[in-house]
Amino acid sequence: MGAIVPRKGGPIANGECPAPGGFVHIEPAGYVCVGKSATLDLETPLVRASSVRPDLRKPLPYAYGFVRAVAPQYLRVPTKDMQLKSEMSLKEHLAKFEKKREELNAVVLGANDVEVFGYKPEKLSTAMTQAELFGGKGEADPPPFWLEGTSRNIPNVSGFTVPPGAIFANRVLRHSGLAFVGFFNTDKDHLNRPFAITVDLRLIPTTKVKPDTASRFHGVELEGFGFPMAFLRVDDGTKKARTAVKLTGQARGKGTDQERELVGGRWLKSKDLHVARPPAELPAAAAKGEKWIDVSIENQVLVLWEGKKPVYATLVSTGQDGARDPKTTKSTVQGTFRIKNKHITSTMDSNERSGGSSGGGPSPGGGGEPGHKQPPRDKDGKQLRRGAGSFELRDVPWVQFFEGAYALHAAYWHDVFGTARSHGCVNLAPIDARRIFMWSDPPVPEGWHGFTSTDNKGTTVHVRY
Repeated sequence: MGAIVPRKGGPIANGECPAPGGFVHIEPAGYVCVGKSATLDLETPLVRASSVRPDLRKPLPYAYGFVRAVAPQYLRVPTKDMQLKSEMSLKEHLAKFEKKREELNAVVLGANDVEVFGYKPEKLSTAMTQAELFGGKGEADPPPFWLEGTSRNIPNVSGFTVPPGAIFANRVLRHSGLAFVGFFNTDKDHLNRPFAITVDLRLIPTTKVKPDTASRFHGVELEGFGFPMAFLRVDDGTKKARTAVKLTGQARGKGTDQERELVGGRWLKSKDLHVARPPAELPAAAAKGEKWIDVSIENQVLVLWEGKKPVYATLVSTGQDGARDPKTTKSTVQGTFRIKNKHITSTMDSNERSGGSSGGGPSPGGGGEPGHKQPPRDKDGKQLRRGAGSFELRDVPWVQFFEGAYALHAAYWHDVFGTARSHGCVNLAPIDARRIFMWSDPPVPEGWHGFTSTDNKGTTVHVRY
């Protein structure tokens, strides 16, 4: 929504898209219906309102946060009385928030703070104002032009139908992940409360949202690094878990006693390594010199290949049930596929099912960097995701569907890459997800939010045990 793309000629009306509109041929390919889903008037309020586009330079293309307490998603700026009627125990909530404001709004260095792949952050997350963490420019940002007093001058585009004059469109559950494109403060008549603007142009009070910066983890370029290689599963006394290490290719022993030699002469147990190595049988794309993606469920490793040359390796989180039947368990489907469509972002629920048209499914290698806080752990020491139960994960970045509901995509809600924990999709750290998205085919045309390959020429995805 809000994308402005070049077109060829004027609209052509027919029964499916009647006058005064009509189908318009857009660049580089395809048609849109003027009237139903597009307009030629760039000054239309809804086009202007949705002018903030995802920043494709960044691993996280929007500002993100997680809901701390159930909150209404307002359609207009609510007065004090509106808020008190819409939000249970609001006075108590605001009093508690004021006592811990700095602690609750604090962030750590995250995905957009890593200088990598030609991207250099303009400002670190830890130095940002509250406004910037919620997608705004500064604390003095005014409400957008489409909000005047308690009125709203654009339609509700959230997909949640409400009657005319409704104050809010649905409530958002605790632990939901949201993406933001704007921020503004209010006066005493509105409880002096700040609001963030979500991508679908709803308002949420930031007192109920925790800004988040996602994982800093990313993989390693193999040019100059070497292959085979591995990532450490555990701290080995000299390097942190998930650090990338070079292997000689030599192994000794069998089963749980097998060891692999690191460049430099050290030997480590194979069970303590996420080993990146080629599959026993290469897919046809390798012999043709094409790009292809290899995903190992056993090792939780993904490798990008160009023909028979490995170019990039990283850790992933595949389906939590391992290599079982994906029809009856939370396992990632195995086989050789092609990327069918790509979306810069797509909304999912907490089971990682997409709300999009495609359906849904279920320092290099560094961990423990300064300023990087790990998620909490359960009683067995396993890291927990930021939340549990059924809730939304809005605007999941860099989504690439390769088989029905199964996709490669960024996961901004956890930092356990190298551990099988998804509901079937292949979870990637945001930095890795962007790296792969920009490399793979089909490319998404400039200004577009997604693209579908109709010629079966998407990049091959090879998923194996």
